Amino acid sequence: MSQENQVEEKVEKKCKFTLLVVLVIISLLFSISSLILSLISFKGGAVPSEPKAVVISKQYDKGRSLDKAIATKKPMIVFFYTDWCGFCQRFIKTFDKVTKDKKIKDNFAVAYVNCEDQKNAKYVEEYEVQGFPTVFVVTKDGKRIHLDNNTFFNDDSVEVIKNNALDAIK
Repeated sequence: MSQENQVEEKVEKKCKFTLLVVLVIISLLFSISSLILSLISFKGGAVPSEPKAVVISKQYDKGRSLDKAIATKKPMIVFFYTDWCGFCQRFIKTFDKVTKDKKIKDNFAVAYVNCEDQKNAKYVEEYEVQGFPTVFVVTKDGKRIHLDNNTFFNDDSVEVIKNNALDAIK
């Protein structure tokens, strides 16, 4: 084999090797991209940005106390929360939908109890609140029904909570 042929063969092998390396790198990039897209779609959508904290007490500390709800002599739905609780912040939107329902408005007094406020410490102890969010339905005769926190974050949670509350006062 002539020296010229040997040089051509080496150049050809290097080109093939370079092409192979480029194809492997491109394949890896596509695989990584595919994996990232799979993870994003598995989590239910785009990568979430840091949610803005909801300061629940700013909305509900005025005029919706448990004392005022008790004074109505109606069955009550009592929501125990803290501002720092991420679950409370997620749940407040669901709870607001529940409390805006006509059947709930007609049949219940709604109370929001900020467990960080010292004036509510007696209620936190009385109701034996262990975690947040905690929701009780209180019947006219004072019976307390603790609603299951496992139902608070499901797709049908508004209906389930509403139905559980209405069933409790039947």
